[in-house]
Amino acid sequence: MKKEDFLKVLSFDTFIPFFYPALMLPLRYYRKRAIEMLSFKPGDRVLIPGVGSGHDIPFIPEDVTVEGVDISDVMLGIGNIKLKFYKERKNVKLSIMDAENLKFPDKSFDKAILSLFLTVVYDPKKAFSEVVRVMKPGGEILVYDHLLRKGEVPPAVAKPVDMVLSYGFTSVTRVLDDIIEGQPVSIVKQMPGDPVGFVKGIILTKD
Repeated sequence: MKKEDFLKVLSFDTFIPFFYPALMLPLRYYRKRAIEMLSFKPGDRVLIPGVGSGHDIPFIPEDVTVEGVDISDVMLGIGNIKLKFYKERKNVKLSIMDAENLKFPDKSFDKAILSLFLTVVYDPKKAFSEVVRVMKPGGEILVYDHLLRKGEVPPAVAKPVDMVLSYGFTSVTRVLDDIIEGQPVSIVKQMPGDPVGFVKGIILTKD
């Protein structure tokens, strides 16, 4: 395991399981709205890399199949406990897996939800390319994250903060356009992902 990945796993296995629910509560409304931008169809197969404790699962229709993967067995353990309370969600499977090396065949999924994921994964370009690989042509990818768009200037405080956070938890200066560059995807829709617009909800489709 890379040193950077080890530090991220350590953070997600220790303080993040306690910090994460408090962080997510103010975003719940916007996160749900972002997921609703996806055009779910009965029988769709949905991928959630970096699924964590399964915070997005209640917002997903019950007539689709969900495959959630994460590198933290602690977060997945919490997610599996929560699933016991969603007795109707028999079509959800959570597995430990490196999102930069997905163990799924090409063109396996109809939808993907990348929720606060590309800012914490060690190599976002590699992880995104893996998501694109396993998506069917025409498949939809939701990116819900605090990613910049090309031409946006981050606040002056972002760079110093990023120097600290990027080694153990997250990055606040990654640019979506750089991450998706060269991939066969198109941005089709964008919405604010929080009250101030720091987080964005963006739908992409695989060409």
